[in-house]
Amino acid sequence: MGVRWIKGWAMGIAAFLAACSLPSASALAQDGAIPPPVNTGKRWEVYKAAWSPEDEAGYSAFVAAIGHSDCTSIDSCLKDDANPYRSSVDPHLPGDCADMAYVLRAYYAWKNGLPFSYQNAMRTADGAREDIRYSSAGNVVAGRRQILNYVTNAPHFIARIGGEVSTAMFRTDPTRGGGRSHDDFYPVKIERGAIKPGVLAYDIYGHVGIVYDILEDGRILVVASHPDNSVTRTAYGANFMRSKPALGAGLKAWRPIRVKGAKKASDGSLLGGALYAAKNEEIADFSMEQYFGTVPHPSGVWHYGEFKFKGRTLKYYDYVRRKLAAPDFAYNPVDELRFGLQTICGDLKARKVAVDAAYRKRLHMKPHPPKLPRNIFGTYGEWEEYSTPSRDARLKVSFIELRRTMQHLVEDVRAGAPGVVYDGDDLAGDLVAAFEEEKNACTFTYWRSDATRMRLNLAHAMERLWALSFDPYHCPERRWGATGAELETCTDGKTKTQWYNAQRFLRYQARRTYDVRMDFSLHELKPPMVAPPEQGGLGVDAPADADIRGYLYRLADPLVADSEEEAEATPTSYAPEETGVFLPSWHHKSAMEPVSGSGSGKTSRK
Repeated sequence: MGVRWIKGWAMGIAAFLAACSLPSASALAQDGAIPPPVNTGKRWEVYKAAWSPEDEAGYSAFVAAIGHSDCTSIDSCLKDDANPYRSSVDPHLPGDCADMAYVLRAYYAWKNGLPFSYQNAMRTADGAREDIRYSSAGNVVAGRRQILNYVTNAPHFIARIGGEVSTAMFRTDPTRGGGRSHDDFYPVKIERGAIKPGVLAYDIYGHVGIVYDILEDGRILVVASHPDNSVTRTAYGANFMRSKPALGAGLKAWRPIRVKGAKKASDGSLLGGALYAAKNEEIADFSMEQYFGTVPHPSGVWHYGEFKFKGRTLKYYDYVRRKLAAPDFAYNPVDELRFGLQTICGDLKARKVAVDAAYRKRLHMKPHPPKLPRNIFGTYGEWEEYSTPSRDARLKVSFIELRRTMQHLVEDVRAGAPGVVYDGDDLAGDLVAAFEEEKNACTFTYWRSDATRMRLNLAHAMERLWALSFDPYHCPERRWGATGAELETCTDGKTKTQWYNAQRFLRYQARRTYDVRMDFSLHELKPPMVAPPEQGGLGVDAPADADIRGYLYRLADPLVADSEEEAEATPTSYAPEETGVFLPSWHHKSAMEPVSGSGSGKTSRK
């Protein structure tokens, strides 16, 4: 199995995962990784003044079990066999990514008699009147709820968290540290033992995930919920964008808290006391490294810093992987391609859940609103729940980054660079074969407007990447970039077709821009080549290169066409098993076996 670099709980959970395909609650509980519950009813009594290292290790094991389960919503995660604490008194808990991050922590604290505190109100750091989820200068804490002694109805307390938190809670300057206005998190050092299940991955463009595993090859696996209440899995990378320190992007752990001055009742529960939060300088693995680099720039400008590993200067995400990987691990281009394509496949099928939800809601039959939202990436209501601009942007970034990564790895193999290995005799052929195998394995279907079903695969999605409509009011055919005969069943009329054509340049944009006004009418939208954003010229004039297949085919034979001909989608029958969230192949594979880092690259899909 893959090495788990998590001190304290690593040996127990590693032994379990080596023996089983998925972690079950009973096995983890018997192994001692997850302690038995202290509170079994609705009442939340606090028996410990602070979380001990053992409590943190138990929480890591708890999150790892949830992450490795097949649960597809926060509610189903807590009702899954992976949760040893599940009971009839647990609350019903829908929610998005921020809700999941807070709920899992609160739920574990309740069951284990631990103190808990969360910031329930925020304001912008510079006083600007703007959406605090995307504030340009970050936020500061303006309100807090806490449990230092007890609460009589824990399910009610936890259920209200979802209505009070958002990704705005994570958008804080990490240098503020402790004190009365302390935030709930701190940035962790990029090293084994510091990055562990339960650590949070914050993307300043309105998303947060929870780390649930670290593989032998240094990949960080992340579980997250979404506005449509679906829970998905992905890997940490460029889909979690870096940004200036004041916005608090990146990998963050829960700030240690302590109840000071409390007394103990006869049953051992705490009485009285006050909350104390650890200051940055009191936390051993606090680090600003992920912002300023291992070699900060003399100017102090954060993004000029360098990330050095074994004498080489690396890009941030490559540095993270190499720093967390097993010491003797080497990257194999074929394995990297397979993992990347499987991750993208999971993201595609998660997108399908959102598009299907809009179809069931019949949004494509509603008139199109007269204007776009103030910002398509950060909004509320139907647009937030059923549109996919942020999902689509992350999907585009994944394709683009995988395309770039494959080229760099191929160049490294040819140059004999350290840390990369390939022992076969036909790298280009093996890469093409791996792509075709993963493409054929990644298929899904969608409902057309006339209730017929179309089957697509990963290559279709890549070919149509810049044509996929993020607009929930478009027909499902346009949501999946259909053309020709496939589009003939679309119910969009003239006006919606005009909206689709006008949004072309926004579809070309892979970068999410939350500070751009977008509430223009159809006739106010213009190409970005002829007008600035403030005058309706939204998006970019051309898409980036995301054609992985074309690159691989040219690598194999520079004289052949990229993919010879575009594959056509095929009508198919309804498949009941396609309901719900789909999980990447590596989601199960990673829990059972190591990720290979050497060999011919002629690995088989399992």
